[in-house]
Amino acid sequence: MAFERIGVVGAGAIGGYLGARLSAAGYPVTLFQRAGKEPGPPPLAVNAKGVVYAPSPSLRQTSDPQELAGINVCLVAVKTLAVPAIAETLSKHLAPSAVVVSFQNGLRAAGVLRAALGDRVVPGIVTYNVYIDELGRRCQATTGKLLAGIAPEPWKRRLTALQTAFRAAGETLELRKDMDRVAAGKLLVNLNNGVCAATGLGIAASLADRDARFCYAACIREGLVQMSRAGMRPASVTAIPPALLPTVLLLPNWVVTPMARAVAGVRPEARLSTLQDLDHGRLTEMGDLNGAIVEMAQERGDFAPANEVVTGIVREHELRVTSGRAPNYVSPAELRRRVESAFLSARSSSRSVVSQASCATLDERSMAMGFLPMAWRASPCGSKRATAVVLGT
Repeated sequence: MAFERIGVVGAGAIGGYLGARLSAAGYPVTLFQRAGKEPGPPPLAVNAKGVVYAPSPSLRQTSDPQELAGINVCLVAVKTLAVPAIAETLSKHLAPSAVVVSFQNGLRAAGVLRAALGDRVVPGIVTYNVYIDELGRRCQATTGKLLAGIAPEPWKRRLTALQTAFRAAGETLELRKDMDRVAAGKLLVNLNNGVCAATGLGIAASLADRDARFCYAACIREGLVQMSRAGMRPASVTAIPPALLPTVLLLPNWVVTPMARAVAGVRPEARLSTLQDLDHGRLTEMGDLNGAIVEMAQERGDFAPANEVVTGIVREHELRVTSGRAPNYVSPAELRRRVESAFLSARSSSRSVVSQASCATLDERSMAMGFLPMAWRASPCGSKRATAVVLGT
């Protein structure tokens, strides 16, 4: 199926990268930015191997929503905070025959778009990181592929054609029936956003720091427990299954650092999207990342201490950067101290079964050994159900 035109809504790191890759492969692309944002120079894309892709002269950049009427595949790559406004814009201007892929963080964005646009909306996930360098280039910092759900006909055929387009552009788009599970797994991986934003560390630096990894592992652990209680079964989006991620993160540096390079090809300068938002003085997506785990816990009368600590620190950073001040980043050691203090407080709290189960993360040796059932049951907050969650049994 030939495309009349592919639309990419959002010209930031992800949107600019995908738009440039598709345009460089010869596909007609319209790069749409919200009103009030003047289009900049056509974005250059740099893949993880350092290959530079320049968009073709046919790339159109616009903030005029009228131009959305001429596209038949729409990739939405705006921040989650902007999704409700974008959903309204698309409902007014997008042709009914156009399929929509929602490439956002978190679990809610696709649902917001679907409420406005119907069954033609499918969730999508970018499993790799992209950042904007000092030259304005969209640089792929880790390796991975694109994932998207499956739409009913007639939109399904457009998704198949989009697969072909991405293949021609050197990208892999995999269509999945289990995108709810995939999105849950991606959220767990994305919990490092909060740790990096709280400490100011890039991806590689956070994975090289044992205290930062401890906090990341604790956040994932809470996410696993909360998702289990919500009936969610997160799927793997990396080579490491979600239930094993906390264990792997607590292994020694000489194991984790080369493993991170081998699995995802992490570049030293890579920065997660939440930290990039703070760099530019913007509000972050914490409500759909670590804050989402806190919200899950609160809905059940539970407590997610690690994610709550991380979210609180990032919210303080937001207040500073949106008033023109620099964030007061905390050291990884200080973040760990606050997380451990929150665990101890939660351990004695009668309001939270989950927070008591989470206190086992204080025993780092048991964590690195795979959370052996004996070590878990020996703790004063042992839980057979929670043990099964962490061990993946």
